[in-house]
Amino acid sequence: MKRLLAFGLAGLALIILAGASLYFYPVESFLFRNMAKREISKPVPVLAKPDQLSVLLCGTGSPLPDKDRGGPCTLIAAGGKYYLVDAGIDAARNLRQWRVPLEKIQAVLLTHFHSDHIGELGEIRLQTWASGRNKKLAVYGPPGVDRVVNGFNEAYALDAGYRTAHHGEKMLPSNAVDMVAKPVTLNGTTGIVLKEGGLTITAIRVHHDPAKPAYGYRFDFGGRSIVVSGDTAPDEDLARAAKGTDVLVHEALSPEMVGDIGAALAAHGDWRGAKIMHDIPPYHTSPVDAARIANEAGAKLLVYSHVIPMLPNDLAERLFLHGVSGVRSSGVRLGQDGMVITLTTGKNDIDVSKL
Repeated sequence: MKRLLAFGLAGLALIILAGASLYFYPVESFLFRNMAKREISKPVPVLAKPDQLSVLLCGTGSPLPDKDRGGPCTLIAAGGKYYLVDAGIDAARNLRQWRVPLEKIQAVLLTHFHSDHIGELGEIRLQTWASGRNKKLAVYGPPGVDRVVNGFNEAYALDAGYRTAHHGEKMLPSNAVDMVAKPVTLNGTTGIVLKEGGLTITAIRVHHDPAKPAYGYRFDFGGRSIVVSGDTAPDEDLARAAKGTDVLVHEALSPEMVGDIGAALAAHGDWRGAKIMHDIPPYHTSPVDAARIANEAGAKLLVYSHVIPMLPNDLAERLFLHGVSGVRSSGVRLGQDGMVITLTTGKNDIDVSKL
């Protein structure tokens, strides 16, 4: 019995010593080095193979606070080239966290100039450059995009100078850091943004007054297509321009839920918050109306993004989607940050996964 007790005490002592050793600097350093190696050696995500078109939802939130959703940001991958639609808060942080190779971003396309859609543009400028972008970054958008781009270039000019001086011209060339504005004008309700490498990007006029003009964007590649609505009230022009699309990423606001929040704010004496809740529904689209637009377009998959309000649990998600199934019984997904939807040319499949 004594021998068993002695062995038990010895084993306990070894466990205590092993645990205590974790708090010695050499052991801590060893563990940290191995953790860093393990994290850095993780493979970089491949968002699209040469014959694929995909969409990564890098931000599915809105200007309202949301702990689970970044600001509006949608990345389209056509083969090995990436295009970013809007740059909301946390866009750059999410993309870096997921180890998306930012040097592959060819251009940014802004839907309109509300702060929640452009707030991270300066960080996208910095992070794509730091990741290896060696030419100026094109930023497409409605007329007025030059004011936005020039403002961010100026705001980050001193920062860029510091970084080139610190790391050197070879690593961070000063002639590549800036963004270049590319205003997009329409011929009626649509207009070609660019055609390259088998990809066609088309701008679509949508209705988000007084933010005017406001655009959605359609991406066609290898016979597959993705449409991003931007912010808009229910819009038949968008439905027509999205005709036959594989994926429609559409903004959505629940008027009933926003109304309930407004009533609660008013009862609490917050008249400013109540007025905001009262004012925002008319220039957004309800989940049910977005389903109707998707049906009119013949979209195979409808994905909700720019979700208003915050949906913290299953109950809130069910309320948000109330009535949708009566309009569209299938082909509906509630978008989440990190969701990836992949389309392969020559096929009809739609693969949904998460980074």
